[in-house]
Amino acid sequence: MSMITKCTSCGTTFRVTLQQLQAHDGQVRCGHCMTVFDGLKALVTLPDAAQESPLRDAGAGAPAGFELEPVEPATAPAQPAATRALETAYEEHDYGPAPTQLSFDDQFQAGLSPRAARLWAVGAALLAFALGGQAAYYYRAELAARYPGLKPALVQFCGLLDCTVSPPQRPKQIAIEASDLQVMDPARPRLIQLTATLRNHAGHDLGYPALDLVLTNTKEHTLARRIFLPKDYLERGRDIAAGIPANAEITILLDLDTGDLNPAGFRLDLLPAPVP
Repeated sequence: MSMITKCTSCGTTFRVTLQQLQAHDGQVRCGHCMTVFDGLKALVTLPDAAQESPLRDAGAGAPAGFELEPVEPATAPAQPAATRALETAYEEHDYGPAPTQLSFDDQFQAGLSPRAARLWAVGAALLAFALGGQAAYYYRAELAARYPGLKPALVQFCGLLDCTVSPPQRPKQIAIEASDLQVMDPARPRLIQLTATLRNHAGHDLGYPALDLVLTNTKEHTLARRIFLPKDYLERGRDIAAGIPANAEITILLDLDTGDLNPAGFRLDLLPAPVP
């Protein structure tokens, strides 16, 4: 049996094979009028005796024998009928609900006995408690400054670990409002006194900073430098751990013996002090 198809525009008929049509998803171009049409829709079979006779459409009057020019399909090539039937049968078959994806914790616990699972839960809780305690230890100053209600508990916690709860060190939030260096006694010019006013601009208590004092000559060259800790410049009886209250000022008086340096100027900066 032969197969023919007919152009939907000019009516010219062409002899084709099923392999040709399947290779291009049935899309062909008429060699007579150049129209693209679906050759599968106009497909007709003829007896073998008619293969030798020229093909011609009675109504069109156009000569037969025009060879088809294949058209590249816009989509993927058509699959054989057997493959499509298998895919359809697979899609229509009911395999029940999709399996539930287990999380990592579910898969991990599924392989543990109840006793082992409880031990793991207790271990995880202890580890979380230890991490929380470690964070509270390292950030105790920040927590006490920002959350005053926690300070009694933190002090009690530090009592067990032999540590202190001091205000945080934030020298950049403390301003030097005024500073001066004067000779205390004209008869003893080597003895001088440093006066400095510090102001806490933070909204919470801050730790006393360290004072970085540099003595200079008339050319502003460094003659000597020393860092004074809070215990060096605070008067006796003041609680160093209390720190500078929020938005408060303190005045520092520091007596110095410069020896033979005879300084003409000074520079004063603030540095973080070690936590007591």
